[in-house]
Amino acid sequence: MTKEEIEKEFEIKEGHKEIFFPKEYGMGRSFVGGDDDKNRLIVQYYIRKEDKRFYSKVYFGEKAQGPPFHAHGGSMAAVLDEAMGLGAWVANESVVAASINIEYKKMLKLLQVVTIETWVDKVEGRKVWMKSEIRDKEGLLYTKGTGLYITVPKEKVDQSAFSDELKGQVL
Repeated sequence: MTKEEIEKEFEIKEGHKEIFFPKEYGMGRSFVGGDDDKNRLIVQYYIRKEDKRFYSKVYFGEKAQGPPFHAHGGSMAAVLDEAMGLGAWVANESVVAASINIEYKKMLKLLQVVTIETWVDKVEGRKVWMKSEIRDKEGLLYTKGTGLYITVPKEKVDQSAFSDELKGQVL
C-alpha cells in the first residue's frame, strides 16, 4: 500500500470518534502503538458514537512479519491484548490482563489495514471479560481474542491521569 492509500484507510467514518492513546505515559510508550516506525504497526483507536463500541484500525507493515508475507502471530496477539485492555479502560474499567486467549482463523497478509472490534462481554465484581476480532474490509475474520482482565485501583496503575484523559475523550 502507498502512504496515501494507508492514510485513506485511516480516515474516520461518520458516526465515529477517534480516541487518542497518548504515545508517552507512565514510563514511556505503548508497546503496540508507541512505535514511530511506520513499517511495523500503525494503530488508530476510535469509538462508534451511538453505542460507544470500541474499534481499532491497524496496518501491519513489513516489520510485523512472521511467516513470509504474513503478520506474526505475536503481533496480532499484542494488538488484540492492547485493544481489549484499552477498550476496558474506555468503558471506565481500570484493568490489567489476567489471561488472554487468541484463536488464529486465517493467516493475515502484511501491508493492509484491518479493523478490530472490541467489547466488554461481562463484568462480575473485579473481573472484566473482553472480546475482540480482527477483520479485513470485506469482513473476513482472521483472529479472535478473549481476555479476562482484573480491575485495580486507578491510583495503583495510573499516576499520569491516563484514565481521566480517555474518559474525557469518550464523553
